[in-house]
Amino acid sequence: MLFREMVVDVIDLEKPLKKITLQGDVKAEMELPLTVLNININKNNKLIINIDKNKEDDYKEKYDIYMWGLLYNKNNNISYISIGGLIFKVYIDLPFNIGDKLYIGIKITS
Repeated sequence: MLFREMVVDVIDLEKPLKKITLQGDVKAEMELPLTVLNININKNNKLIINIDKNKEDDYKEKYDIYMWGLLYNKNNNISYISIGGLIFKVYIDLPFNIGDKLYIGIKITS
């Protein structure tokens, strides 16, 4: 599933984590250690996010960030993915099953 998003807020959490709030095709929130990844994501950046059950072979060329997580909860039209304990919350009922391993690719387009 491909989503085009705009960063509406970046909040500092416990270092090195940041909470990124997104709005666009869907509303979403994610926790990322941006300084550890050596990546800057700022308010008003545009992102393309792909969520898929299949790992992409060419992910290094396609994405700035590529990770995997487990869909661990779906409740009230919100899907929760744990990425090594970091939470990616998507405000839709994703068409995957609880326990599915999902690959998340993020491309910063501006």
